[in-house]
Amino acid sequence: MGNRALCQGDRTESMLQAEQQIRQRKVTQVNEAVKIDLEKDNKQSLITTSYQNEQLQRSCLNDWLETLHESVLISQINLNCDASTKFLSEVDEEEDIDQTKLSFIDSKEIQEYKKNYPYCNSNLDMVIINFYILKKHEFKLKLLQGPPKQRIRWSCWQLMAYTPKFLICSDGLSFIDQDQKYANAIRKDIHRTVTSSNIKYFETGEGQQDLEKVLLKLSKLFPKLGYCQGMNFLVGFTLIINNKSIDQSLQFLSQMMINPKFMLYYIYSDEMPLVKLLEFICINEIKLRTPDLFNHIFNKLEVNNAIWITKLIMTLFLYNFHINNVCRFWDFLLTNCIFDISAIICSLIDINRNLILKMEDLHQFIQWFDNFQQIELDQFQMDSLIKNCNQFKQKKNKINQYALHFCMQHTIKHPLQQQIAENYENLNKMKEFLKKDIFSC
Repeated sequence: MGNRALCQGDRTESMLQAEQQIRQRKVTQVNEAVKIDLEKDNKQSLITTSYQNEQLQRSCLNDWLETLHESVLISQINLNCDASTKFLSEVDEEEDIDQTKLSFIDSKEIQEYKKNYPYCNSNLDMVIINFYILKKHEFKLKLLQGPPKQRIRWSCWQLMAYTPKFLICSDGLSFIDQDQKYANAIRKDIHRTVTSSNIKYFETGEGQQDLEKVLLKLSKLFPKLGYCQGMNFLVGFTLIINNKSIDQSLQFLSQMMINPKFMLYYIYSDEMPLVKLLEFICINEIKLRTPDLFNHIFNKLEVNNAIWITKLIMTLFLYNFHINNVCRFWDFLLTNCIFDISAIICSLIDINRNLILKMEDLHQFIQWFDNFQQIELDQFQMDSLIKNCNQFKQKKNKINQYALHFCMQHTIKHPLQQQIAENYENLNKMKEFLKKDIFSC
């Protein structure tokens, strides 16, 4: 009996060792294909992802690489798999169904993808796209957990921001005299662009020039919008994450401006119609989901929206939190949509409910909110916060209903708000509206 148990133990240990060897082989193959480690110097980021120790980061990276193994291009690793003929522009318009597609991107199809997604210019980008197509649900779960390297995060973000069949071309943009008014305003804000105390990039001539180039081109791509204060922080944030890639920052933000899931154009446009609608949704979500906190914050403490909700929406968390925490918030938003800002705000107060409910006056709330923004939440705290966000996520029909109620309560309403009330569940109609409203003279 003892020998049998010993043999069983030996077999179990042998099986574990074999599984470990298989995992390590997968990790090595993917690492060789996408060259993650070789991109440290010129591809990673101006900041690293935050982990308690190097061993934990390595473990998380290996987990990502093992997950990506199935999605490595056939041209890089010779796997016997069927080739997919579905392209990103088609796949992304499908409903989010938790299913596994047993297909791969054939190397011959790479050029077709690049036509639809031209800033996908590395093996890693292509592998990330294939992962998304094969296992959309698993991809989103991995992104919500926080990528172990900023280079992986940036590939995921670019994919999530991309608007199918809606490429914005920035080639050939030139500076003309009429742009001087934007240039003057931009230069006034450039020296105020600080997205992390550890980043000195924007204190240099190179960083300021990169900021100015992206902001000028962005104002030319969207002439009706031009340059708006606050856009400098948005551009600075992307340049930090993607390691100073001007073209990728420009394309990423352009896509975020026009993508019906995000519509950042209307955060900055006249009357700020998206800000007003998001604020309305946040307040009503707090009232619906956490009525005790709503009564305490808005009735007892009489907290003004401008102190926190409006501020968080207009800045997209960029002025308010440590950059590593902002990255996790953006992971969540890019996985979902701009309207799930309400989920983050609800989660923030929900996990701090005991502290908030003990507050006696407005001053205590302001002091807590200011102090909370200054600390860097550790990985465990961020994991808990993001996990908690999931219970506050909204479906498209709920967003429709909120927009409809908003329009019914306001006699003067912006066309965007009306359009969301009528068509937010129809992304094609939303895309047509955005294209006409943003780019028509």
